[in-house]
Amino acid sequence: MPSRSSTTPGSTPSSTFQGVVRSSMASLPLRHGLAAGLALAVLATPSVNAEPTSGISLDYRLYIGGLHALSMTTRLSGFDEPDHYAMAVTARTDGFVARIIDASYVAKAHGTMASGIAMPSRFRGTASDEDEGERSVTLTWSDGVPEVIFDPVHEAPDAPLADEIIDGTVDPSSAVLTIMQTVATNDTCEARIRVFDGKRRYDMVSSHGGDWLLRKTDHNAYGGPATECIVTIERLAGFRKRRLAKRYPSEFSIYLGRLRDDLLPVPVRLHANNLFGAVRVHLVAWREEHAGP
Repeated sequence: MPSRSSTTPGSTPSSTFQGVVRSSMASLPLRHGLAAGLALAVLATPSVNAEPTSGISLDYRLYIGGLHALSMTTRLSGFDEPDHYAMAVTARTDGFVARIIDASYVAKAHGTMASGIAMPSRFRGTASDEDEGERSVTLTWSDGVPEVIFDPVHEAPDAPLADEIIDGTVDPSSAVLTIMQTVATNDTCEARIRVFDGKRRYDMVSSHGGDWLLRKTDHNAYGGPATECIVTIERLAGFRKRRLAKRYPSEFSIYLGRLRDDLLPVPVRLHANNLFGAVRVHLVAWREEHAGP
C-alpha cells in the first residue's frame, strides 16, 4: 500500500472550520465530481448478468486534515437505452463539522457514451448551507456548447466565458468517466479532457501513477489491487486567483479497484492536498440496487 494512503490526524482551530468546510462544499462539483464520475464507469459496461434497470450505490467519507467533514453517496442508475449513463450524488457535512455548519450538495448528470467518451446532455449541481441558502447551476448541452443557468441569477459570473472557450467541454463527472473508460479499454490512465463546471474552464489531464495493493482499514472498506490515476487540473479561465490555493488543489490521486470481478473498477480512495491540509475520500460501503418486478 502506498505510504500516502494513510491519513494523518490533525486539528483545525474551530474559528476556521466554517471556512474549511464551505471551501470544500464550494469545490464539490470539481472534487467529488472526480470520485462520482469514476463511479459512473460501473454502468458504462454492466456485469454480464446485470438487469438493464439495475444500479449501484457507493458511500464515501471525506476527511480534511484527519477530521471527518463530509459523508457522500453516489447512486448509479441502469440504462433506459444502450450506452446511456445517469447518476445522482449527495453530500452533507457530518460528524463534529456538522455542529459548526450544516451544508449539503446534490448533483445529477445524464449523458451518452460514444466510443468510450462520455458526452453529457445535462448536469445540475445544487449547494445549500444555513448562511447562503440554496444555489444551483444547470448545464444543458446542444451542438457541443453548454447553456448555463444559475439560480439565483446573481450567482452567475460577471463576465460569462465565450462560446469558443466552452465549446466541446464536459462536466467534471463525465470527464472522469472518460478517464475510467480509457483505463478499461487501454489499460492506461492517459487522457486529456476539456472541462467546464458552469464558471470555470480547465483541462483535466490524467496519467498513470502505478499499481498498488491496498489494505482494508478502519476508514476504508476496500482491500485489494488498485490502479492509481494522477489527475492534474490545468486552469484556463474563470478562476479567482485569490481563492485558488484554498479551493482548487492542482492535483488529485484516484485509486480504482474492482468490487467484484465482473464489474469495472470504481474509485475506492481519493487523495488531494490544499491550504487546510490533506483531503482524503474513502469508500466505506457499497450495495447493488435492482428495480422491482
